[in-house]
Amino acid sequence: MIRLNLRTALQVSLIGCAILLAISGSSVRASLCQTVTVSSAYPHQASLGQQVQLVTTVAGSCTSDGEDYFAVRVDLADGVSKSIISSNSTPIGYNANNFSVRVENVATAPLSNGTWTIDVDTYMVQAGGVSGKYLVNATTVAIQVGDPSLPEFQQSQAAILILAISAIPLTLWQRTARKKTRKS
Repeated sequence: MIRLNLRTALQVSLIGCAILLAISGSSVRASLCQTVTVSSAYPHQASLGQQVQLVTTVAGSCTSDGEDYFAVRVDLADGVSKSIISSNSTPIGYNANNFSVRVENVATAPLSNGTWTIDVDTYMVQAGGVSGKYLVNATTVAIQVGDPSLPEFQQSQAAILILAISAIPLTLWQRTARKKTRKS
């Protein structure tokens, strides 16, 4: 029979409690979803006021037990004003262990020429879960709206035409001067 004194019993109890706390407190919990890829397809040029479609494909894997419903949401925000110009979501469903979904957004291009920057924010939404929604990717894309700006000297067609017409007499005068020097 083993006899423990009170001091030894307390030490063993404290060590046991410390071990239990260490084991329970150090449990590692993996994040809910591990997104594999997020990619966007969009036109690199658009006309003024044109409807532009941007398709975001999200493929990944979530820890899914079939109890929570998952979806992917994509928000498009104007790069300058940061206001949301389009928001759309696509369901994954209750089984999100491995998924690949496409989210389509439509936005209207500005009414002025220039580079239009769009912030593309992709969220994973878990209905019924504690996390609700969380950002899985943020990127910025650029679309050229209207004609690309040209260097300053090429912007005025009238100026180019005047320069070309004024160069004709100069060219003819130089040819005439060469012919006269050859004859002499």
